[in-house]
Amino acid sequence: MRIRNWRDQIPYIGHETKIIWPLLTRSDESEDSPDSACLLSLGSLTRHVVQGRITTDYHAHENKEQVYYFVSGSGKMLIDDKEFDVTAGDAVHLAPKERHQVINNTEDDLEYLNITALMPE
Repeated sequence: MRIRNWRDQIPYIGHETKIIWPLLTRSDESEDSPDSACLLSLGSLTRHVVQGRITTDYHAHENKEQVYYFVSGSGKMLIDDKEFDVTAGDAVHLAPKERHQVINNTEDDLEYLNITALMPE
């Protein structure tokens, strides 16, 4: 059993512009923070914040399935060249190889939890 609070984690910048707080990682991947390495079948759980008027890079993951759960704010997501409105309470599923980008078109932060699962090879 693990309890981790995002406020106790050291954030980093990912995908050029979003602030990411690592919370939980796979049990076989994290030597730096063994207290976070507990997930057996999921890849990771992270908190992401895209600041006002910031857009992340447009990218895809070859072998990762992701769910973005929006906690606060609103904005847009570009998914395979189609734009969708997103707001707090929305869950967005991203299959492997689906290109995606978060667009914060407001002045407020856009916050979401990212749940990642690695696909079997």
